[in-house]
Amino acid sequence: MLATLYRKLLPYSLRKGIYDFFLGRAVFFVRNFNVIAKSKRAYWFGSLTPESDENGAYAFMGKHGLTSYPYAYSLEYKNLEIRVERDAAQNLPFVVHNGRRLYFPEFYTTEKVQKDYRALLIEQDIRSAHRYVRSYNELQGRTLLDVGAAEAIFSLDTIDLTRQVILFECMEHWQKPLHATFAKWAHKVTFVKKYVGDKSEGDFVTIDAFLAGEEKRDLFIKMDIEGAERMALEGAKNTLATGKNIQLAICTYHRKGDPEYMESLMKRLGYATEFSEGLMYWGKKLSKGVIRCKN
Repeated sequence: MLATLYRKLLPYSLRKGIYDFFLGRAVFFVRNFNVIAKSKRAYWFGSLTPESDENGAYAFMGKHGLTSYPYAYSLEYKNLEIRVERDAAQNLPFVVHNGRRLYFPEFYTTEKVQKDYRALLIEQDIRSAHRYVRSYNELQGRTLLDVGAAEAIFSLDTIDLTRQVILFECMEHWQKPLHATFAKWAHKVTFVKKYVGDKSEGDFVTIDAFLAGEEKRDLFIKMDIEGAERMALEGAKNTLATGKNIQLAICTYHRKGDPEYMESLMKRLGYATEFSEGLMYWGKKLSKGVIRCKN
């Protein structure tokens, strides 16, 4: 009865705030106790431990809390004012990103857009371990395969450089925003509502199957697909083995062992590799963020 009355009298937003402040914090602390303790030790006793990227990242989180981007540059975005507008004709929220509209799903609140856009700016900062390239000029004249496009900020940032863009995004709520963002460039952007994997059936397609019959030259393949990168690479082996002048940026932080696996695989295929600088915190571990490859 009390629970029913509580839900009836207090709006959801207030109940959620109470939960997050009290119970949510307690649950978070318990679930992440080992990492929090390790971070606090690194912060308090950092002078007694050897200098390393890992110790520095833990020390940062010991002071500022757990974060995917445990470096001082991320703090520069903490109080950044982000103006969110709404396109009345399409009923979609958007931000103006480098002079262009970047759209988000219609059910996103202003606060959600601000939070996600701030995270995107941190993610693709030149100092970030999640940065896909050293310079956007690397995409000059290339066909970009944006695998796991989501809002496709990377494709938007490089749209004037690329010859063609292929957006692979299966999630329904991103379809309308993607078409709105790239309406101006419809002549060079292809939308593929599929997951990229190691087989072509149902909602899945392989890169090899998608590019069958096409010239595999001057490609840039970006992969950020929540731990499915290994499967996507399995389905791209023919393209990677026979293609000319191919570059890739592959996220390696989703699954344990991915940095070593990706580096070994790409070197066997004849690619030069390097990792982005720094580390990311994800899944209760620190990891290299992105491996960059070219043949």
